[in-house]
Amino acid sequence: MGKVLKAKVFPRIWAKTTVGDKITRNYMYTLDGPFDEARLFEYVCDITHALDIPTPIILQSHVYNFVHFNICKFLKSEFVDEVDFDFFTLENTTGTIKPLPHYFDESR
Repeated sequence: MGKVLKAKVFPRIWAKTTVGDKITRNYMYTLDGPFDEARLFEYVCDITHALDIPTPIILQSHVYNFVHFNICKFLKSEFVDEVDFDFFTLENTTGTIKPLPHYFDESR
């Protein structure tokens, strides 16, 4: 048998702004390598620049929610500048980045 080539799939982040229940802007950002939670601010800066919106304040809870639950939501109050949307959401579209901590295990 010959060599089997496997495609290298890098994580993608779907960013969207919403007003009420309506998505007003969206953008699919493909990372240049494996996800690194220390670079989340860099990813957010690239995404917000592409969407032409201000960069929000990133709290540790945002990092935790994105890494463990594959989604994080930024409120209007987490932006220094005035924004024209209610929420800015980042969602990992390629699957779990890290397993949940043991205290989230429902089988115990």
